[in-house]
Amino acid sequence: MTVWVKEFREDELGPIEFVPQGAWKRYVALEKDGRGLIMGMGSLAPGEEISHAHIEEELFFTLKGQGEAFWEDDGKEFKAILKPGVAFYKTSNIFHLMRNTGMEPLVGIFVKV
Repeated sequence: MTVWVKEFREDELGPIEFVPQGAWKRYVALEKDGRGLIMGMGSLAPGEEISHAHIEEELFFTLKGQGEAFWEDDGKEFKAILKPGVAFYKTSNIFHLMRNTGMEPLVGIFVKV
């Protein structure tokens, strides 16, 4: 059993090998057998965007900054405004794009399962 308490801090964020945009840190990663929770913090600089799809369900909870999220579902395009207190959730295999539209970093907590 593993138990921890951590402070999530922006100064710990940095580039990661498989995601060229933004700055990220995973505090919880998949177990060796490929199951479990992924959780961390991410940041996009002003004007920066990231687009991708993945097999995990995902929730991104905005802590600070301003941005937009775009996604497609059943052939329809959707857009939402990201600001502090807004959560963006999507199921697996949905292509999505997040863009920082503000003048400060867009920072949030991400959770994937």
